[in-house]
Amino acid sequence: MAMRQEIERATLYTAASDLEAALARLESSVRIASERLGGIPALENEAMRLANERAQLAHSLDRMTIRANRLDKTAADVSRRLIEAMEKVRSALSKEEV
Repeated sequence: MAMRQEIERATLYTAASDLEAALARLESSVRIASERLGGIPALENEAMRLANERAQLAHSLDRMTIRANRLDKTAADVSRRLIEAMEKVRSALSKEEV
């Protein structure tokens, strides 16, 4: 009978040890899951901030593209006028030489 009680105690001790280890793993898993879930709102806020920043950058890029197009047209117009003026000066100079 004493032997049987010792075996039962050893079995209970092993079971208690296993239970403590399982509880420690469970607590660790809960802590990790809690940390992950706690980080979700921060990630959502960061994603929203990045989306807003992207929208602002896209708007700024659109404005700069429009401005660049206007500058290109203006530069082409100035170049055309400069060429016309140079041709008139050449023409006037060539008439004077004759």
